Amino acid sequence: MTDMVKEHALVRYLSLVRKEGGEPIIGIPYREMSVDPDLVASFVLAVIIFENRQLKTFTKEGYVVVIEEGEHVVGLLIIDRVQDDEPYRAALISIIEHFEREYESQLLAWKGDIRPFREYALNILQVFPYRTFSLEMIPKLIPKSEATPDHHATIPWSVGQTDEKIQTVLGFINGKRTIEEILIQSEFEDSEILAILSMLDKYNWITLTRKLDDTSILKKIIDPPKFLIGVYGEQLTSIVEKCDGTRTLAEICESLPYNMEAVKLVAKNLIDSGVLGFRTDTEEAEM
Repeated sequence: MTDMVKEHALVRYLSLVRKEGGEPIIGIPYREMSVDPDLVASFVLAVIIFENRQLKTFTKEGYVVVIEEGEHVVGLLIIDRVQDDEPYRAALISIIEHFEREYESQLLAWKGDIRPFREYALNILQVFPYRTFSLEMIPKLIPKSEATPDHHATIPWSVGQTDEKIQTVLGFINGKRTIEEILIQSEFEDSEILAILSMLDKYNWITLTRKLDDTSILKKIIDPPKFLIGVYGEQLTSIVEKCDGTRTLAEICESLPYNMEAVKLVAKNLIDSGVLGFRTDTEEAEM
């Protein structure tokens, strides 16, 4: 994971559960857990609902469950242990209050069907996205393939208006626009687009790269495959060997008998194939 794309490392699971009956309404897993988060939720709910006890925090060795009650639902946010959980608690309270306003009639006339609530995941992911991105990143669609069935995995929140918004955002992704450019051109809220991009990244619909320019600093990740060497020949190998993570693309170009556009074209193909990668901000700071 690069400095340009960061996981919400502290958040593990968020769940909204109906107080009367204890039915899970929506649950968003962020990371793998050693215990079933639904079992954790069931235990907490048993204490709150059936034992009628106040419980705001439930702490285990590796994680903390932040708990807040609304009028109709209980919100559970499982996070890594932190010094101060108040920012997370405040965000959870805000989510619960907005959810209950949005779905008040459905909660009052409960019919047991939780499907209408799935699209609310977009609202939650605006607060706690799966990932955060640098606005300089360029999303690129991954082709769907039977050989790699995890590509274009089903997005469980792609229903109703959320699905329509996802399709609109997909229309902006052409492998050339940066995230910042998509934010400017779209009519949606920035937080909505970033939440949708985090969904697309989570379920392997997109990859992300940076815009290649004269100041880009590249490094070799793997040896180039033979078919690329066959296509570009000596031009390719000479470029790869000079991408050592210390020189800009302009500096590399000056040391080669090729013009900048030719070098950029080859470098872009090498990045797309995983041969080259950008030097991370962390690596730059360490130099």
